[in-house]
Amino acid sequence: MQKSLRPCKHPGCPELTRDASGYCETHRPDARAYERYRGSARERGYNDEWSKFRKHYLSAHPLCVDCMAAGIYEPAKEIHHIKKLKDHPELKYDENNLIGLCKMHHSVRTARGE
Repeated sequence: MQKSLRPCKHPGCPELTRDASGYCETHRPDARAYERYRGSARERGYNDEWSKFRKHYLSAHPLCVDCMAAGIYEPAKEIHHIKKLKDHPELKYDENNLIGLCKMHHSVRTARGE
């Protein structure tokens, strides 16, 4: 079964892609360079402690906040830091700085720089 077409993750790009990276052919090299710069999840502090916390948080907040605002009930699969983790590492586990989002809404917010 072929994946659905979806918009390229690069801000402002009108192209559609099926690529697992989420980027069109034009922007795929930029995405790889960004991922190398960004570092792995482990390098960014998402360790075993975070994995346990994430599981607990998503069980307590099982629905995507953005979907619910639109009257849709979609499971939250990712946790979004309202104040960016890189700017506020002390808020990593602060539940007042977190919201549960589906993958799509987390990607959208991240692409907007939120």
